[in-house]
Amino acid sequence: MSTFGISNASRWSWRPSGKRVLFALSLSLFLVACAQEGASGSDSDSAVDADHPRLWVTAADVPRLRAWATSNNPIYQQGLKPLAEEAKEAMDAELVPGEDHGGNTWVEYPSEMYAELFAFMSLIEADPDDRQDYAERARTLLMYVIDEAAKGQAADQPFRDPEFATSDRSRWWGESFALTTDWIYPHLSTGDKATIRQVFLRWADENERAEITAFNHPEPSGVLNDPVLVEDPIAVRWAANNYYTAHMRSIGLMAMALDPEDDPGGELRSHLASATGAWLYVIDHLLRNDGSGGLGAEGFEYSPQSLGYVAQFMLALQSAGEDANATEWGPQVVLADNPFWGQAVPAYLHSLSPEPTVFPEIDWRGEVYQPAWYGEGQDYLAADFMELFGPLGLYRMAEGDQDGLEAIRWLQTHVPPGGEGTLVERVEDAETFRDAILYFMLFDTSEAAPSDPRPALDTTHYAEGIGRLLARTDWSEEASWFTYSLGWTTIDHRHGDGNTFEFYRNGEWLTKERTGYGPNISASDYHNTIALENDAPDHNSPSDYRHSLWQRGSQWVYVASGDGRVVDMSLADDFVYALGDATDLYNSEYELSTDILHASRSIIWLKPDRIVVFDRARSRTAERFKRFWLNLPTDPVIDGKLSVATTEQGQQLFVTTLLPADAVVTGEPAEALEEDGEPANNEPMNYRLRVEAPGGPQEANFLHVLQGADAGAVADAVELVQSESGTSFTGAVFGETVVLFPVDLDESFDRLSYLVPAGTVRHLITGLTPGAAFEVSSEATAQGLRVIVQPGAGSSADDGGVLDLGF
Repeated sequence: MSTFGISNASRWSWRPSGKRVLFALSLSLFLVACAQEGASGSDSDSAVDADHPRLWVTAADVPRLRAWATSNNPIYQQGLKPLAEEAKEAMDAELVPGEDHGGNTWVEYPSEMYAELFAFMSLIEADPDDRQDYAERARTLLMYVIDEAAKGQAADQPFRDPEFATSDRSRWWGESFALTTDWIYPHLSTGDKATIRQVFLRWADENERAEITAFNHPEPSGVLNDPVLVEDPIAVRWAANNYYTAHMRSIGLMAMALDPEDDPGGELRSHLASATGAWLYVIDHLLRNDGSGGLGAEGFEYSPQSLGYVAQFMLALQSAGEDANATEWGPQVVLADNPFWGQAVPAYLHSLSPEPTVFPEIDWRGEVYQPAWYGEGQDYLAADFMELFGPLGLYRMAEGDQDGLEAIRWLQTHVPPGGEGTLVERVEDAETFRDAILYFMLFDTSEAAPSDPRPALDTTHYAEGIGRLLARTDWSEEASWFTYSLGWTTIDHRHGDGNTFEFYRNGEWLTKERTGYGPNISASDYHNTIALENDAPDHNSPSDYRHSLWQRGSQWVYVASGDGRVVDMSLADDFVYALGDATDLYNSEYELSTDILHASRSIIWLKPDRIVVFDRARSRTAERFKRFWLNLPTDPVIDGKLSVATTEQGQQLFVTTLLPADAVVTGEPAEALEEDGEPANNEPMNYRLRVEAPGGPQEANFLHVLQGADAGAVADAVELVQSESGTSFTGAVFGETVVLFPVDLDESFDRLSYLVPAGTVRHLITGLTPGAAFEVSSEATAQGLRVIVQPGAGSSADDGGVLDLGF
């Protein structure tokens, strides 16, 4: 139910105290006064004038939206209309604004959110009296907040705290003030607009100078459309932060809300130059470079919000016609010109499991998709991202991009929890009324149901900016699915997940990261990568997150010496390969923790069921642990170098450890971090496999072969292969396939000779110079097939440095 639903029914039957009677009387007088003053400056029969609405909705849109607001439209009749009726009941019961304490973070009845809903209903309702009633309600709530805020800053006072316009509340519902102002503009008096302008000017200035987190705003201040704004790459990356993008949205929407005659000297509108020429300039640069590829840098918990705020601002630019003023504001105001936004929907679809599932603990939510999660997370499931995809869909609609619109309509129909069957319910029960409004605006229910866009997509997607690869065998529900990630960790909500990989088949994860939110679960040992003991950090208090990362041998977040680097990648029809160097992620010059000389991973997924992983680790100091970690759904059974995990449905994951030769292999339950609230709800990985190089040698290599298999299947016979002469390579042979990796990435290739069983048909040699040509010869011996590879004419490595040979 929505926030004012059944759980609050008993509160509506209060016997009013003297204080409440006084409040009710005051509110009634205020409503009457507002209605009288508002009517004097409005067209009581119309919710629009020549210039309003213009933010998200235009005057030209209003007839179409009113035509959708009928009993024939279930999203309206069973969703938006009941939501608005319940909102009116909440207001009539004095819950709003009566129980809005005016704080900076969560409140049960945020006045501005209710005002936004009422303002929207004042546009779309067919009956003029209903429109007038909704407009008066919206004005009452808007001015209730504005009149308090107009008294000036005052710490801990309702609606007046210095962080009211910049903290969490402004992220969650901050668009409401400008949208409400625009949508009920004819109902606002000249005095209302003057007070709104006074408050908007202060709030815009506070957003321009906010100090909520790190790198809060573009620098240097006052500079517009200048490359100096993007000279500091760390500052640019912080433009992905949810506060940063929310501040831009607030500044930009407020700057566009008032007409010139109500903004003397254009002082409020002048902030639009900053919102576009500084804030959006930096964000646009990020999304073309270190954030490219369609996935947000903060992960699935926060990126839909942070990107949603950008999309909401850009939709407003488009609807107000400001994106046509690229000469004035800069080319970044045209959403369609940045490739990121065309990649966002495919990237999200690639991040979803091939089929939905039902989690027993939350079976009331119905089927949910399991995402390839990254970054912090509190609930492991694919949530409703209407705040991002709604604005994108409306932009596509306005631009006449029917294919793009249909893809978003399909996504928003089928992907949120419960799927198609809960579409209308999501509108009626919307916790954030903005989402209900966007649902109504997005869907024309008279049209045919949108078709599934996924089969037309490639089977791989690489978000290069954050180094995230998503690959699958096909788009059927039976598909196998593989992910790999290596990027940067210098902003909020990132984890030490460089060189992580995950594997899904037949409806289940066989291995994945352990999703969660907190300093322990963010460490590398929960992200299917290696852990390497380093020097103790300079800041080493047991209560400091860096202490936990150091103890676990994790990569550093925030303070790593540099980024992870994908050296090479091959995306072939039947295999995916990556070589990633994560050395700089394990070191932190800032923390004086710099003992790791090398940390890299070569990994190849042979579709559909086999993965070979080779890790290299080297440190200056001996007797420091080096470990390979793998998260599993169940406790593995270990027999020598073979470990087997069996899923609830009976699938098997065979893990063969070939290196180190004397590895200590153990299984263990995932730590009980529930007291810290760290593991995400519904997280399926509850056990771990640990492979340790005994004695903590200065140098250790880990080599593993993973095999996904059905119940009753037998593990492959797997053998170690090492080069006989020439450049040092090592790898594994299984069935008719051998995979080889270079041992030392600094060693240049001159010649390779190796011996494999005679029945080995396919040879995959990785780590070579991309596109280089090689002469290959072979001979049958009593011991097997000897292969010699050296530079020359004949066979060529692909663009990822993989030489694929058949014998």
